[in-house]
Amino acid sequence: MDELAGERTQGVRTGRAARIAVVVVWMVALVAAWRYGPDADAVRAWVGAAGAAGAVVYLGAYVVAVFALVPRPLLNAAAGLLFGPLPGLLLALAGGVAAALVQFAVARYVAGDAIARRLPPGVLEWLEGLTGRRALVAVVQLRLLPVVPYQAVNYGFGLTRAGALPFALGTLLGGIPATAALVLVGSGGTDVGLPVAVGGTVVAVGIAALWWLRSRRCARERRADT
Repeated sequence: MDELAGERTQGVRTGRAARIAVVVVWMVALVAAWRYGPDADAVRAWVGAAGAAGAVVYLGAYVVAVFALVPRPLLNAAAGLLFGPLPGLLLALAGGVAAALVQFAVARYVAGDAIARRLPPGVLEWLEGLTGRRALVAVVQLRLLPVVPYQAVNYGFGLTRAGALPFALGTLLGGIPATAALVLVGSGGTDVGLPVAVGGTVVAVGIAALWWLRSRRCARERRADT
């Protein structure tokens, strides 16, 4: 038992070190691209010339980048920089949903046992009780106010009985405020981006409060019946 605990602790430390290393590498790459790469107008011109192929490449790169632990805020801001506010928002939302569904499927059909061992304590037990409409509301809330990290939600829901449709819809709806804010920032609209992010947080807190009050009421009703 002690050996198993020691291996698990070592695995957690190794995973953290790997994540830190990846983030450092990406930060260095971003600084290098900013310092030595082409300017934003040149990049926009390339994307415009590519047409629909540019959007397809962005979506594919988004999914791969999420697996490579590239911070999603950078990917969403890049959509605004490359495609402009509205097309960038649509592509960033599509990329976020696509990446979430891929990780959802990996957890459900490929590597469920390995992923379950890596989830934070208590997360899987909580997610197990969420199906149907409850799953949809839970995903919306977690996307609006990310109490649990994005990838942990993707993998965690993949290990439950929750359907892919409520999961995808919740990811889409809950991701709109933060994604829109970052796309606007990327396209140069920082004055609009901040209010959008604040509004999304307010909505998330409201959903959380209503859900908590409803849970309390249901608990009291169950106690009264017994």
